[in-house]
Amino acid sequence: MQAIQSPDEYAELRNSLEFWEPHARTAFDSAGLAQPEHFTVPGESTNPVLVGDNGFVVKFYGEHWCGPDSLATETEAYQVLAGSGLPVPEPVARGDLFPGGEHWPWPFLVCTVVPGRAWPEAIGKADRTTELALAAHAGTLLRGLNDLPLTGNALLRPDSPVFAELLAERRAVTVAEHREWGYLARELLDSLEEQLPDVRELLGAPAFVHGDLHGRNLFVDAERAELTGLVDFTDVYAGNPYYGLVQLHLNTFRADRELLATALDVAGWAHGPDFARTMLGFTLLHDFDVFEEVPLDLTGITDYAELAEVLWGLE
Repeated sequence: MQAIQSPDEYAELRNSLEFWEPHARTAFDSAGLAQPEHFTVPGESTNPVLVGDNGFVVKFYGEHWCGPDSLATETEAYQVLAGSGLPVPEPVARGDLFPGGEHWPWPFLVCTVVPGRAWPEAIGKADRTTELALAAHAGTLLRGLNDLPLTGNALLRPDSPVFAELLAERRAVTVAEHREWGYLARELLDSLEEQLPDVRELLGAPAFVHGDLHGRNLFVDAERAELTGLVDFTDVYAGNPYYGLVQLHLNTFRADRELLATALDVAGWAHGPDFARTMLGFTLLHDFDVFEEVPLDLTGITDYAELAEVLWGLE
């Protein structure tokens, strides 16, 4: 492998099929798996991911873009998920492309491929009944994740401080970042610091949180109206499970509040009078640019309570 010398070079190569296919075949040989006839790159991702047509997928973890942390997080998540019955990949091998060397070893995980198609691809021609059925399945998934025992050895323990630290770090920078992103009105941003909740108000009882439930991580069979898979466990926490609703609602559901209400009702999660304001707090403190795919013009909203209602109001 040619050395990847910088984060910028990694960014250019991370989703290149031509660059990664030889290394994917090396990983499959190392794992004792039959070689697929073809590999595909499923889309843009932080870590290099190649899907074989033999039912297995390989993910590589570089030294850039938090690769070591992502490997540790995903490995621990799969340990907690083992035997849960949830529709998630099954890890079958872990190894290094270059073990024992003096340079980065390029660790990898090989997992089974989940069936179905990514939510945005599958939902395009679905009718409303199918959309609501899939939202209900998403609610079942939320309930299943919430019920997982936090048996991890580091991040996914009830006493893990990582989720609280994340919210505190985000609170310190979120106003500046939202000014840069430009989705919200200047008048709202001018008072945002005073409106943001105290981090301690958002912690709650810790549970398994998947912080990136966007549509490209959720797989469905639209014809059967079934949710068939959840992938990518690099952004998981022991924290408040409502944090996981941000990407699910604003990205996957595209801010459709009927779909959100359906999922919450099936999950058995409360959404009382304080729900919208609490969820706006999680939205503004989220680790990602979550307004990017919201199909609403929010620039005319200058009141915090109004923004909460527009995005999250269910009452």
